[in-house]
Amino acid sequence: MAEMDPKKLKLAVKEGGKMGVELIGNFDLGGPEFFTTKADAPGGDHALLQALMDAANKEIDPTEEEAKGGSAKVGKMFLSAGDDKLALICHCPKEDKAAGKLSASEWMKAVVGNDAFKGDGKFLEGDEFYAKGEILMDKEKGRFPLKDRDECQSASVGFLKGKGLFPETNDDDDWVPDEDCDIEW
Repeated sequence: MAEMDPKKLKLAVKEGGKMGVELIGNFDLGGPEFFTTKADAPGGDHALLQALMDAANKEIDPTEEEAKGGSAKVGKMFLSAGDDKLALICHCPKEDKAAGKLSASEWMKAVVGNDAFKGDGKFLEGDEFYAKGEILMDKEKGRFPLKDRDECQSASVGFLKGKGLFPETNDDDDWVPDEDCDIEW
């Protein structure tokens, strides 16, 4: 395996650390137990995407000035578009309330195996807790990483909703105050 560019690695770790803090903050406030989002810094590179995931999951160091990571108890899939492929990685927690609800391999296979990819999605490896996949660019088939990233986002959320692991939005929740509640607009 070729050595990673230190600058790219630093960017991937920084992005992963920030994502981890955001995900755990959302989770701790009652947000989703499973989440799918894009990861820009890895640029479709699997090794950099793994470094990003590791940074998102690392335990928060209380001595650091800025919190980073901490989202090991949140299930997550990161989607990273590069020039020639879309790289995917997912993590399912080993502990806390999301543990045991979903296998990472099952999640990855459902996303890369979605009908939208017409058999072009590839499951690379995985187990109960981690999985990797990719979709290679194919101009002749109209397969482009950025387009596939959007399709994967939809496929992942649809799969999670089907499993009851992603909250359904309810448009009736938009609260509008009564005129007599002493709020000035």
